[in-house]
Amino acid sequence: MSPLLNNNELLLAQNVQPKAGTPGVAQDSTPAPGGQPQSGGSPLAGFMPILMMLVIFVPFFLLMSRRQKKEQAARASLKKGDRVMTNAGLVGELVEMDDKLARVKIAPGVTVQIVANTVTPFATSTEPEKGAAKELKEAKAVSDKK
Repeated sequence: MSPLLNNNELLLAQNVQPKAGTPGVAQDSTPAPGGQPQSGGSPLAGFMPILMMLVIFVPFFLLMSRRQKKEQAARASLKKGDRVMTNAGLVGELVEMDDKLARVKIAPGVTVQIVANTVTPFATSTEPEKGAAKELKEAKAVSDKK
């Protein structure tokens, strides 16, 4: 016999399994332990990415809808003569506003026509300070009376 292995010995030495459905080869039909076929994992494992996306995106969309409602309410409360700001950063006085368009006076003799959805009320930082100062004076007056 030669030192080279014949085909059968080569297959046994490499521990190669025969192909399924080969005639004359018996297949191992023993079930997995526990009597149940093994599955790849938990059935919830396939839903985990979907659940994680829901946890992230649902609050995001809820916050966006609340913000849009607040902006629409503020836009609806605007009237002629109010100080407004556009999304582009232009600050001016509201001259006229309808559902789609708004006219804003940005300088003497300069009136621009813009999309109404881009207009928001402009609140300067001095307005809250005046209100806070007034409340402070009222609180001090009440404490002095006592």
